[in-house]
Amino acid sequence: MEDFPITEAQLVGSFLESVFWGFYLVTLVLCLRTLLFNANLEFKRPNTLTWTMLSVTVLMGTFATVDVATGLLHNIQAFVLYKGAGGAAQEFSNISDWVNIIRTVDTLVQTLLGDGMLIYRCWMVYGKSWRVVAFSILLWCGAAACTGMVLHIEGTLHSNALITSGSLQPLVTSFWLLTITLNLLTTGLLVFRIWKVDRQNARFAYQTASSQYRPSRLRKVMRIIIESGLMYTVVAFITFVTYIVNSNSSYGTSDVEVQIVGIAFNLIIIRANDQSADEQESRTAVPLRIIRTPLASDSTTGVRVTVNQESDGLEGKDTRSLNDVTSSV
Repeated sequence: MEDFPITEAQLVGSFLESVFWGFYLVTLVLCLRTLLFNANLEFKRPNTLTWTMLSVTVLMGTFATVDVATGLLHNIQAFVLYKGAGGAAQEFSNISDWVNIIRTVDTLVQTLLGDGMLIYRCWMVYGKSWRVVAFSILLWCGAAACTGMVLHIEGTLHSNALITSGSLQPLVTSFWLLTITLNLLTTGLLVFRIWKVDRQNARFAYQTASSQYRPSRLRKVMRIIIESGLMYTVVAFITFVTYIVNSNSSYGTSDVEVQIVGIAFNLIIIRANDQSADEQESRTAVPLRIIRTPLASDSTTGVRVTVNQESDGLEGKDTRSLNDVTSSV
């Protein structure tokens, strides 16, 4: 696209990614503190760590940092080290160069990782039901197949081309369309489940005068998921549009996407933990599993609710702490 040449697109993309990488590092530190330390800033015991979330957090941080580093290296190669014909634009157009391939891996695999964790959270909230997430998994597999084909073509093309070139554009646009659909569907399922259980719990929950008009923890978690998912999906949609119109601005939006995936993932963990800390004085522990509860005259659908209201001296034992829920969402 002559109005936005590849050289300018790469510089703008590197600048934007560096800015968002700074934001990402802040969320990464806070997320690791949440996962590794308790409220007293003491290391958690190994058997109490959420190893799945911790592993994904570190992996996302690796992809985010490698992408910034390779972006800087690519700019140095193009603007400083390359002395051949065509200048920096020629260097950036060498699509089969290992730096270009690494950056494509960072973008696509980071997105797949974020989508996979969204499916995992939905699977956990629905009581590990494979039937609920089956279509989301199918969409994820389609996106993974597109990733494999994009990397194969990019690695074997050995010609001057951009990521928006004719042979790659259908696969790349398909990838982003699949991931946007997956995000909207899976986030919707996740929010619906939490909303449904919260509505059921409201019928049986113990309420004080102060808590009657206060949003429940489930509603707060639901809002956190919606906000983080919206941020992630909006950037993915913008990236999709830039590929559709064959614009070099896709380099900038895809660079930002690498960081946004990690930021959205970290924010859910951080904010859910903050909600837990804010409610130490008055806590209601609720399972995300609707069960049948027999009543006096008939049998109807109920929710097992255990209330631990410290200020009123009530005691109880929860079947599944909401802290376990927030660790998976």
